[in-house]
Amino acid sequence: MNDFNQLINDIDAEVRATGPDAVAQLRAFEAQFTLAADLIALRKASGLSQKQLAKASGVQQADISKIERGIVNATIGTIEKLAQPLGAQVRILRRDLAAAA
Repeated sequence: MNDFNQLINDIDAEVRATGPDAVAQLRAFEAQFTLAADLIALRKASGLSQKQLAKASGVQQADISKIERGIVNATIGTIEKLAQPLGAQVRILRRDLAAAA
C-alpha cells in the first residue's frame, strides 16, 4: 500500500470513529470530488477546453472551473448540461454496481 492509500485509510478510520455525521460529511465530500474528477476526465478525453465546453453546454466557463476544483456543488440541471456535449448521462448507481462498471 502506498502512502496516499494509507492516508485515505487513516482518514476513513478516523471519520468512522467520530460518528455517523462525520461519515455522511465525508461521503458527500467524496461524491463532490468524484464528480469533479469525472468531469475533468471526460472533458479532456473529448479534447475540449473549459471554454469550449462552456460554449457547447451553455454553462459559464468560470462555473465549470469552480465545479472542477470542487468549490461549488453543481445542480443536477447543470451537470446534465455539461454531460450532453460530452456524450455522458447523469445516473445514480449503487456503489457495488458502480465499482463493477
